[in-house]
Amino acid sequence: VDALYRGWQALLAQAKNLSPGHKEPELTEMLCLYLQSQRHRDRLTGLWGYENQQGDLVFDAKGAKVTRRKRTDIRYFSNQESPELDLIFEFKKLDHRKATRDKYSGEEGMLRFVTGEYSKGQPVAVMVGILTMHLDDSVPPLIRFLNSPDAKTLLLMEAVAGKQTRTPSNFFDCAAFDTEHVRPADRAPAHGKIVISHLFLDFPELPRAMVMK
Repeated sequence: VDALYRGWQALLAQAKNLSPGHKEPELTEMLCLYLQSQRHRDRLTGLWGYENQQGDLVFDAKGAKVTRRKRTDIRYFSNQESPELDLIFEFKKLDHRKATRDKYSGEEGMLRFVTGEYSKGQPVAVMVGILTMHLDDSVPPLIRFLNSPDAKTLLLMEAVAGKQTRTPSNFFDCAAFDTEHVRPADRAPAHGKIVISHLFLDFPELPRAMVMK
């Protein structure tokens, strides 16, 4: 996770043309290719991948078929650990608007981890918000939503000391906070839950939102 965070900063420094106007898949592709080029410098033993296709092979009376087809944004995999490390990063653009918070938290974002569409059997995953508006306008509204009763119901969230967001992250120094979620038993690790760490990447000189009070 630290390597990805540093890689984003280094990529922006070298590629002056990158901006919030780039499409999300373009940004994740360039970031992953950069991370692949720096793997040995980062002293990592695993492999970076992007747009990795995932699905379930199921059998019925008619034979075999593939269900739950998805493509992950960025994946880091290493079999040097025991158990194997399979870490999924899901990226979503984020600003001050409710529409982007809904995408970040909903079926295109966090819910993919909660339902087990992504990171089946894994205890931790990473949501990455690519900020297109200043951090002070983008992240606090997301935190307020994630601590709401609606978010608790939608995302099957666990609270600690009355808070559903846990700051600082228990897993990654560069992450802003963690959230914990109950998962379906057949897609969960042994303890039945997944922790999502939330990491935010930005661009230089992002504007402030003009929000009516």
